[in-house]
Amino acid sequence: MSRMRVDRGARVVRGAVRGVLPVVLVVGLLAVSAAIASAQDRARSDDDYALRGGSWNGLAQLVQVAEEAGVRLDTPAELDLARLTPEDALLVVHPTGELPRASLAAFLRAGGRVAIADDFGEAERFLELYGIARSPYEPGPDALLLRGNRALPLASPAAPHPLTQGVRALVANHPASLRHAELEPVLLLEPDAALVLAGAVEEGRLVAIGDPSLFIENMLRFRDNRRFAANLLRYLGERGGRVYLVAPSTELSGTYGDARGNPLERLDAWLLDAARADLPPRALTILAWVLAALVLVFAASALPRVMPYGASELGLEPARGGGFAGRVAFFARRSNSFVHPALVYKYELEGELVRKLGLEGQPLLRDVLDAAARRGLSAADRDALRGLLLELDELRRKVDLPPAPPRVGPRDLRRMVDTGEAILARLPERSPERLPDPATRPS
Repeated sequence: MSRMRVDRGARVVRGAVRGVLPVVLVVGLLAVSAAIASAQDRARSDDDYALRGGSWNGLAQLVQVAEEAGVRLDTPAELDLARLTPEDALLVVHPTGELPRASLAAFLRAGGRVAIADDFGEAERFLELYGIARSPYEPGPDALLLRGNRALPLASPAAPHPLTQGVRALVANHPASLRHAELEPVLLLEPDAALVLAGAVEEGRLVAIGDPSLFIENMLRFRDNRRFAANLLRYLGERGGRVYLVAPSTELSGTYGDARGNPLERLDAWLLDAARADLPPRALTILAWVLAALVLVFAASALPRVMPYGASELGLEPARGGGFAGRVAFFARRSNSFVHPALVYKYELEGELVRKLGLEGQPLLRDVLDAAARRGLSAADRDALRGLLLELDELRRKVDLPPAPPRVGPRDLRRMVDTGEAILARLPERSPERLPDPATRPS
């Protein structure tokens, strides 16, 4: 009887092993393939976006643009994220390895600034964390193209922003288009396809750019591309800290701030160390088998059927809506200052004024008021508009100054919005007229 139970138990174990072994083998092979692909990607990245050498597709000219803009651009071979301060900023160009999402999210929440320039690299999962979708861009029939070349579409400013000062049209090169449900685009390829998005993440700022080649030597020969690069570098460096250029060859190490206790961050670091190890193929195969077996055992015996932790417990904020409505909801949940929704409204109000008054670029305050007078806006409304625009400009000036951003209460925000919307409602729509084609302008 005892022997029969042993035989039956042995058959059950052998059956379980036969059932699990194919899964382990598949997972192991996938891990080995990923390691080989990662090594190939790193080899290819040595040629593109190089920091030295002055090649046509390198980033050496970007360092020169930073010098001309008065910004110190650091280009470390390895960057320890633990050494960053909230005043620092990162410009990440075409990452070829998985980004440390928890560390970058913690850095943004603390007040850091991050610009991600990527079309088809490894930034997608990080962008998805903030609700930004990325897809290949195919120019439509109304797209603006440089000399009719579909590979070189033009992106035009969508609203007044520090990044668009003096920029009429960016020349992109096989870009990706970016989309967000509510976030206000900065530069548009077409009405439903953004090249540049920007938004606030608590005290930090995130800029997403769908074309890293904007910053290579050949593309910086276009005047507006060079001006945009200078604007971006100054924007990143506004808080007085260091601006780091993270090229494909830059190694990211360490963990930032409150991401240090994050289990996902520790797992990412372990996998990254394993991927960097110079191991023979047999050792990689054994490592993949061991990892796959551990994952299966852990999944079968330890993980609950429903994850009991939200993203906030893991240190990763869930994706939220952007734009005016998104920021109001975000700050209302935290009973915090409404300064960032007020700044979003500032840009939306200025953009609508420029459109309704038939102005261009970023006009001076007196030009806005003169145009409003010509359109029949009363003296009382012009005084109210002048006061509102000056108040919003003062908020923009103080938002990044120590010790903390100015406080805006919900009543203040409602007053600003009600004043601005009432004035806009009393301005008649501008009669449509054909605008000049940016494709015909000199670059």
